[in-house]
Amino acid sequence: MAGMDTLDMIRRKIAIYIVDYSIEWSDILFNGIECSEPFVIKKFANGEEFINFLKTEKLSKRITHVALIGYTFYDEKNQTLMNGIEILESLKKIKPFVNAIMLANDDEQEYGGYVKKLGAVAVINKDDSALLRINNHIALLFSKQALAQRKKDFKIALYIWIGTVITIASYLLIGYYLI
Repeated sequence: MAGMDTLDMIRRKIAIYIVDYSIEWSDILFNGIECSEPFVIKKFANGEEFINFLKTEKLSKRITHVALIGYTFYDEKNQTLMNGIEILESLKKIKPFVNAIMLANDDEQEYGGYVKKLGAVAVINKDDSALLRINNHIALLFSKQALAQRKKDFKIALYIWIGTVITIASYLLIGYYLI
């Protein structure tokens, strides 16, 4: 049983990626996210940085990854960069196991249904209750992944147990007939 506890400690981590143009919102999210499990937060000012990070880093499928993605991004010359939908599409092509939560301003809510079809877990409005909803979604995603991982572990343990029983039974039967 000690081995299972060690595996649980390895898996009980959350990686959160904040991809938002607004420095103010990024700071609010960075300082306001609370998780009961150990977590790491990384901030990205635009989608290009985030996508480059995804391409270069090897992310473990055993921990929960959550990307909080804004919709609109601008550069120093106020030109539009890769938008949130393009970031989400790229994310799902590169690392489909990363959960995406879209962050919407009041004028960006009409994209909600479309981004959910693309694979976003939720669309959350940037308002006073956003942090509470984000924390709840992160906890829910972590719980779902932990449950799925426990089911996989149970199946593996069951197969090993059945294999051991068959091996021991075969050994005993062969030994019985050889005597």
